Amino acid sequence: MKGLRKPEGNKFERFFSIVQDEARRRGAVFFADSGEGREFSNELMEGENLSGWLIPFDKADDFEKIFKKSEDPEDWYDYYCFAVWENEKNPIIRFKWY
Repeated sequence: MKGLRKPEGNKFERFFSIVQDEARRRGAVFFADSGEGREFSNELMEGENLSGWLIPFDKADDFEKIFKKSEDPEDWYDYYCFAVWENEKNPIIRFKWY
């Protein structure tokens, strides 16, 4: 799945597709770096807050090459953010920069 370094299982990937839907609404792709806790699980999916890069569509292919090699994306830090979920029964995602 685009935005993940490796397969994560069906329940998490269902959650991650919601993250990607919100990223698409913003004209971007979310590339997950790590889980940030605040986990949830229901009958359909499991997830948690995530950190990663919200990369505009026109730059996503270039970023993905670096991402897949697990290289340090030092020139991409401005795109680093957190994907924070709300409502575990029907999750919605908010992207936040701190």
